[in-house]
Amino acid sequence: MQVADAHLWEEVKKTVKPVKRRVKRDLPKRLRVVRGAPKLPQTTLDLHGLTVQEAFETSQKFIKRARLAGLKEITIITGRGTTGKALIKNEFEGWLENPTITPHIRTHTWQNRGGAMKINLKKKSN
Repeated sequence: MQVADAHLWEEVKKTVKPVKRRVKRDLPKRLRVVRGAPKLPQTTLDLHGLTVQEAFETSQKFIKRARLAGLKEITIITGRGTTGKALIKNEFEGWLENPTITPHIRTHTWQNRGGAMKINLKKKSN
């Protein structure tokens, strides 16, 4: 390779270091290929800080997306309502009877002394 200004090229060679290649370790091939953790669909939704209407819309979308993603079980945290106002918690079981949500749910049970609902989803329809 010819360079027009040899002096400039010598200066560049002093400041630029060659790239070192990574040494392959004696690991199985499948372990060397992994570059990061796989992205898994979210399995928990926290409704704290939302209004009742926002919580309904958010939980409805979450349940539909979880089923489309093929999840078997999700958890939705409503909170126990320690201040005496458990607005979202009181409404939540009624929401599960909504015709837009019912087709996605197999079973549901309260967890954490009533602060979270564990929902088993039906299998993803093809």
